[in-house]
Amino acid sequence: MVSIIIATYNSEKTLRRAMNSVLNQDYQDWECIVVDGASKDGTIGIVKEFVAKDPRFRYISEPDKGIYDAFNKGWKMAKGEWIMYLGSDDEYTKDGIKALMENSAGADVVYGDVILRYLNGRVKVQKASKTDFYGTSAFCGHQAVAMKTDVVKDMKGFDMSYKLLSDWDLLRRSGQNGYVYKYVDASIAYFSVGGASSNNYFSTLEAYMIYRKSNNVFCSDITLLYRLIRKFLLIQKSKLC
Repeated sequence: MVSIIIATYNSEKTLRRAMNSVLNQDYQDWECIVVDGASKDGTIGIVKEFVAKDPRFRYISEPDKGIYDAFNKGWKMAKGEWIMYLGSDDEYTKDGIKALMENSAGADVVYGDVILRYLNGRVKVQKASKTDFYGTSAFCGHQAVAMKTDVVKDMKGFDMSYKLLSDWDLLRRSGQNGYVYKYVDASIAYFSVGGASSNNYFSTLEAYMIYRKSNNVFCSDITLLYRLIRKFLLIQKSKLC
């Protein structure tokens, strides 16, 4: 079974779409845990609708310290063999989870591509990294990752010292500890660009901190900073296109 964790806070405008994408999956061996940060809008009303419709949905609602705190609460409640994470403004493709599970044999972490969805309506498939997973050009959206529950427990979940890239840090730590990764050439989820995780200035700083801690990165601080700043500038340029 796959345990899907959805983190929410005042998400009434987008949550229904995210939860429907879970409900309508081709792959049906799942449970979905919604971890709400004590929303003040109609979020909980929407969650209760889905809980009444399908007992595979569960939820808690209490103050938290952000999305990674919510994700940590969620995996500790999970009953499945696999863990997946979804933002309340993201959604799965209809066959996304099925694509991962059908190719999960022999892997501890299985991942695919995301479809970037911009505020202006433009969409773009963002391919995940296949070989250079630890390099400065590595990319893998948490929406498109399934990780075995035992791996998450062994890694003690998300490092709360990161506000934007703790998901990336978890993936890197898991790989460095010898867990087996498998890439699936399929679009797993839609990722809404424009939220807090799209703040490229702070994400660049956090990326530097994560790379700096990695034993797998053999380059000077100056070279590393140059690569990250260059990547940041390229991202900013792409937004103007």
